[in-house]
Amino acid sequence: MKAFALTTTDQPATLVDVPDPEIAADTLRVRVHAATINGFDAQHATGRFTTMMPHDLPTVIGRDFAGVVEAVGEGRTDVAVGDEIFGFVPYTPPLHDGSFADAIVSANLIFAHKPAGLDFKTAASLGLAGVAALDLVNAVDPKPGEVVVVAGATGGVGSIAVQLAVQRGATVVATAKPGNQDAFVRGLGASDTVDYSAGDVAGQLRARYPDGVDALIDTVNRDEAASALAGIVRDGGRLATSQGTADVEGLATRAVHAANVNATPTSEKLVSLGTPTASGDLQVRIQETFALADIEAALAAFSAGTTGKIVVAI
Repeated sequence: MKAFALTTTDQPATLVDVPDPEIAADTLRVRVHAATINGFDAQHATGRFTTMMPHDLPTVIGRDFAGVVEAVGEGRTDVAVGDEIFGFVPYTPPLHDGSFADAIVSANLIFAHKPAGLDFKTAASLGLAGVAALDLVNAVDPKPGEVVVVAGATGGVGSIAVQLAVQRGATVVATAKPGNQDAFVRGLGASDTVDYSAGDVAGQLRARYPDGVDALIDTVNRDEAASALAGIVRDGGRLATSQGTADVEGLATRAVHAANVNATPTSEKLVSLGTPTASGDLQVRIQETFALADIEAALAAFSAGTTGKIVVAI
């Protein structure tokens, strides 16, 4: 089968033919219809993690997937041939399985059954990005009327976080460039926007909210930018970041509850995202779709910055 995989420890991933994986008693085989690109995938494809995590080569790149169950090991009772599912390929060492391939055979997939009203491309977009957004919003636990800033609001994670925070009654301030990006996040429910392309986002926010904001969700900033943005959270507020930059102890001196969030997909979380997405209560923006044969172009589009998700149709 075709797969975008690492075949050596010193070269980036390439599109290659790999043996069709065999079904075992505890595994299931999923014909992949769609996958999406996340930051981990872009880094993994360079070969960067081969010295940091055990790999069983060839290692297929890709975590998110949506597809149809083709075969089920005799030990599985949670799924049947023909079921349409979506989910996440966990980072279980040694890394081997991935979703940028014709099929996945694994015993460890984290998945949910795809609602009938949800297409494969949209379902595939919910795995890591949707769960990350959910975990970030849960970490700051916004209350009705509170002001919540979402930095990175136009990306796959941020755009879902905006909606989840709005649904809890928060007044959301989103970072977005004027024009299409501004219109996009306001269409998701953001009440205000800050132009990150103008620089000094923290300064712009401080000018508008001199007493600080109640909570910050940061999906993009590192180093000095992350520290500056943390400063706009009022004493006693909350902060959650997916970038590992929160100074938990330092912010605690201002009674700011800070969390470095690593998305943890579960079947229950996938169901909680899939149901409202199928009904239209949660929107997923797909910026562009690429064929598996054009995976290099898809990665380049992701690295250039996105409004929403980049999908790989398989």
